[in-house]
Amino acid sequence: MDKLKNYNIVFSSLPLGENDFTFELSQSFFDLFEIEQDFENPKLIITISLDKKSTMLELQINLNGHIIVPCDLTGELFPQKISNNAELIVKFGEEFDDTDSEIWVIPREEYQINVAQVLYELAILSVPTKRIHPDVLNGESSSEMINLLDQYSIYDINENATDNEYDDKNDEGEDDDDNEDIDPRWTKLKDLKP
Repeated sequence: MDKLKNYNIVFSSLPLGENDFTFELSQSFFDLFEIEQDFENPKLIITISLDKKSTMLELQINLNGHIIVPCDLTGELFPQKISNNAELIVKFGEEFDDTDSEIWVIPREEYQINVAQVLYELAILSVPTKRIHPDVLNGESSSEMINLLDQYSIYDINENATDNEYDDKNDEGEDDDDNEDIDPRWTKLKDLKP
C-alpha cells in the first residue's frame, strides 16, 4: 500500500463541511497496478469534493481528461476524451469493509482513506468500448484501411439513407425468403430448404 500513499486523504484534521482535493493521473499511476491497459498517455484530472460529517464522509468524484487509443476501424491512434463521476460514502464501524463499491466501512480509529483503487476503477470504466476516430465519423478519413473496407464491402453504402429509413424497411414485415437483395453468401442455404 506504500506505493499508493500519494492517494491518501487525511480527513481527521479537516473541518466539518466540504473540502476539495485534486489528483492528476498519468501513466505512472496506472503502472502502479501492474495491469496492462489498452490505452496510452493518459492525462486525467480527478476532483474530489469531500463532505465531512460527524458520522460519515461523502465523496463526490469527477474525472475529466483524455487518453490515446487506437481506432477500431483504422488502427490509427487518436486522443479520446473521457469523463465520469462517482459517489462514495464512508461510514465508521468495527472493521474495514469495501465490498460495496458505493459504501465503505472503515474502523472508527482510522484517520485517512486511500482512494487509489476507486480512481483506478473510475478511469478504467470511463474508457469507451467502441473507439472510432473523429475523422472517420465525419467522413474525412483518408486512411488506407477505410478505403479497403469500402472496396471489399458487399453492401452498397447509401450516404443519403438514414437509420429510420432502414428501420422502416425492416418493419414492413417482408419475409426474408421473398427478399431479392439477399447476401450472396446465403443463397446456397436456400437450396437446403425441404
